[in-house]
Amino acid sequence: MSNKNLSILFTGQGSQFPEMGIEFASEFSWVRERYQQSSDILGYDVLKKQENPDLLNLTEYSQPSIFIYSSILIDFMRDKIKSSGSNIILAGHSLGEYSALYFANSLIFEDMLRVVKFRGEAMSIVSDPAKYMMYAILKKEDQIIDNSIFGNGVYLANLNSDKQVVICGLRDELENFKTKHPLGKYIPLNVSAPFHSELMIDSSNLFEKKIRNIVFKDVESDVISNHMLINYKNISKNEYSSQLKVQIHSPVMWSDTTQKIISMNADNFIEIGPKKTLLNFIPKSFAGEKIAITNKEEVENYV
Repeated sequence: MSNKNLSILFTGQGSQFPEMGIEFASEFSWVRERYQQSSDILGYDVLKKQENPDLLNLTEYSQPSIFIYSSILIDFMRDKIKSSGSNIILAGHSLGEYSALYFANSLIFEDMLRVVKFRGEAMSIVSDPAKYMMYAILKKEDQIIDNSIFGNGVYLANLNSDKQVVICGLRDELENFKTKHPLGKYIPLNVSAPFHSELMIDSSNLFEKKIRNIVFKDVESDVISNHMLINYKNISKNEYSSQLKVQIHSPVMWSDTTQKIISMNADNFIEIGPKKTLLNFIPKSFAGEKIAITNKEEVENYV
């Protein structure tokens, strides 16, 4: 891949799967050390905990697990990508923003894992799969969604593309909403909390308190936040915590994030994370190359 401007995208919660990291850990000693270090920080055996899909899908476990796996992919790829001489533009979907900040060397691994741990713990206070749900909606052709239909326990959480949005809220209210508003195909998501809605405000306040003593460093590359499309390069490192706090209870403006990156003349995209998801949201009119790095084979093919 030869290009001048390269955008790297990082997946978020919902991309987890039980075998994450096992392939790498079985072959590379530093990966085994990474998982041991992670287990020491988190207070449980990460790979063992991942064996139970029900636990892995809970917020407090899925978020650290996804970040750890993404960090491994990043540490395989970062030097190779940086040596290409490309101008790098980073962005992450929700939790993926932490991987983007890690790629940009804003925090070392241990500190970023602690931040992700605090995020998962804070968000888990409203994590209840019996009470809350999230649905992706594959919109009908030319379907325009009026924001006035939301409220009363149903919220617009993600605007992923012109064809997909995500809603969240109270399970019973969402079922009523589906019946009342046949906007398209409703797909239940593998998450346990009403992310990116006002139901997460208490979580965001708790998160802010937990990370009060974390000291971020200035990012080394452009990092576009999915909240208000703010470039971390253009704000003080002292504002990073506030930006991450607000992101927890604000809709993910992913379609706008992608369009902003394209407007910054991105030639190609790489997606890094457990599963390929974000490349699917890039407009079909984009003519550049799109590469997913999700496993050992794809890492080896790139490096």
